[in-house]
Amino acid sequence: MRRFWILLLALVSLQSVAKLNIVTEHFPPAQYLDENNQIVGVIADKVNAVLANSALDYTMSVESWSTAFNMALRDTHTCIYSVTRSKARESEFIWIAKLAELNTYLYALHSKKITITSLEQAKQYRIAVLKDNYSHQYLLSQGFEEGKNLMLMNSFDNIFEIVRNRKNTIDLVVLPEQRAQFEHTRVKNGDKLPEELTPALRLNTEQPELYFACNKGLDKPTEAALLNAFNHY
Repeated sequence: MRRFWILLLALVSLQSVAKLNIVTEHFPPAQYLDENNQIVGVIADKVNAVLANSALDYTMSVESWSTAFNMALRDTHTCIYSVTRSKARESEFIWIAKLAELNTYLYALHSKKITITSLEQAKQYRIAVLKDNYSHQYLLSQGFEEGKNLMLMNSFDNIFEIVRNRKNTIDLVVLPEQRAQFEHTRVKNGDKLPEELTPALRLNTEQPELYFACNKGLDKPTEAALLNAFNHY
């Protein structure tokens, strides 16, 4: 009889957990769509494994960063990864699990031979930054201005090609070291690109951590189920 009630309570608990909508962005090598249109990557693989071992019902989609971020802020049963955990965002989400850390630089095309030693010097250049991400908010806090020395991008897909083709309007780009290394590997494996991006300056701030996070209105059973799934991975 005791086992019956335990099973019944477990069933009721699962039924009370609403279907999750999980959003992410194309951000290799962390997460991206492969040739079979499957979401893979060093972080996506971990998230997929965690969710596969849970009893949660969910859908997952790849969106532009701005769309994914706003969906997670707006929609009650939406979670997002990989999102940086910063002081400005601390109260905006339920932070479920740490996934990885970032090491972020300002990169320039090798041919530009840009040499800088401070953010103050960087203000004389036009810097491409992903809209609404951690680097965007950080540079704004340091006195950079949108449309003047910050050029907002909705996506960093094919970022090397974007910087090369817009080299007259973009001088630097803000990228995590992991992303730059992934793109260099892609180039060496067959994609044609005449030159590489080289690091010009490391962002001199506490480097952010990437998290799996959810809308603040997420129901408690779902939150508990997610925490349990990640804690037991």
